Amino acid sequence: MIADIEAGKVTCVITKDLSRLGRNYLESGAYIEVFFPKHQVRYIAVNDGVDSANSGEMDITPFKNILNEFYSRDVSKKVKSGKYIRASQGKFMGTHAPFGYQKDPEDKNHLIADEETAPTVRYIFQLALQGMGNNKIGKILYEQKIPKPAYYKPEYFGKFLVKEDDAYNWKQETIIRILRNPLYKGYFWVQKYDKKHFKQETRGYIPMSERTIIPSDHDALVDEHTWDTVQEILDRHTKVKPCTSGYENKFRGILKCADCGSTLMVHTDGRNKEKPVIERTFYQCRIYRVRGTGFCSQHRINADDLEELVLADIQTHAKRVIKNREKFMRKVLGQMDTTAANNRENIQKKLEKLEKKLLESDRQFIKLYEDFTKQLVSEQQFRMLSTHFEQEKKETTEEIEKLKTTADNLKDSTCKAEQLANEMVECAEIKELTTAIVNRLIEKIEVSEPQTIDGEKVQNIRIFYKFVGEIN
Repeated sequence: MIADIEAGKVTCVITKDLSRLGRNYLESGAYIEVFFPKHQVRYIAVNDGVDSANSGEMDITPFKNILNEFYSRDVSKKVKSGKYIRASQGKFMGTHAPFGYQKDPEDKNHLIADEETAPTVRYIFQLALQGMGNNKIGKILYEQKIPKPAYYKPEYFGKFLVKEDDAYNWKQETIIRILRNPLYKGYFWVQKYDKKHFKQETRGYIPMSERTIIPSDHDALVDEHTWDTVQEILDRHTKVKPCTSGYENKFRGILKCADCGSTLMVHTDGRNKEKPVIERTFYQCRIYRVRGTGFCSQHRINADDLEELVLADIQTHAKRVIKNREKFMRKVLGQMDTTAANNRENIQKKLEKLEKKLLESDRQFIKLYEDFTKQLVSEQQFRMLSTHFEQEKKETTEEIEKLKTTADNLKDSTCKAEQLANEMVECAEIKELTTAIVNRLIEKIEVSEPQTIDGEKVQNIRIFYKFVGEIN
């Protein structure tokens, strides 16, 4: 229409009311006050009694445009609030069900597992649990001819289908979205996108760390421990040069130097290639490797020795669980309670310190306000210091909430001990250590520098298990 007006083809524009022309009062005003008169176009809004041919009727038009915008703003706010409330109640608000799920025929805001695609989601998590990266997972899915999510949307996929293999060509972004989504452990992100203003055409992306996650009543496709373990694995993954020796690093991100705390790097000796690769592979402190003896020592340990030691330790504890589960639980719970008690004590001290800081900040702000009312500080100083106090209060409050959440998480010791015991029992008969077992059971392994005692080489290795730490 604008092009026709500029070409002189239109001499009159008629709308039902002013809101039909636009609810942005600046843009509507620009058309009515500038654009239409410039091109000698008459404008009529029937229900509002506006006719540009009658200048008297135009006096109130700007105010009506402002009211229309306020109405639009209010409607946008109410719709946004309604959606947020329903999402906070654990109701699914998406247009399409996520991959692995389908909408419940009896309730569109409830998700149920899709028997056709749910096994693929579980399989992806199992591959990730084995320490595989997104690229490796994508290759396996391609080789096994497992269709990607777009394949199940024929109205969309058909437009981009070039050849049959496209159905199995998984993108790394798709895999990481699945692995990072708490939906698959039975939780919801309340909000992933946000509009700062109702006039904004595009939605802003809310970072994962800032999203609110709540439990939902839909079925989880993977258990919570598996999901949490996969997140730890993903967080440990870094862009490293792929290993060309053929050795599978089962301890990526888990092996730590007992002295400097840095991660131990894996290396394979290129000589004596007639030997098995595991016998030529060893781990070494990264700081020593990069900076030299002035910063740390080697902390070297052979891969075959390490795997044998860890496997034996897991089997020992697994047999203890099977022989006397009750005794093992008492031992672990006692250890967890001691650790938790120490952690709770530290957290409580930090909370008391932060709460005092919060009270002091409030006291200083009140003093600042009193000085401002007495004109002892300028308005500019008052505004600047107010902003500082508000930011400080916000940061302190957020830190307090995080510590309270951590304290709450320390309370479910029994559940975590049971989970560890169950994991141990499953590993009782294993003959070979795998990446998946390491990731499920072990938090970290500390490697000390070897020492010679009475002519014998001795090296202290400490294994810290998930939830409980080192089991004595």
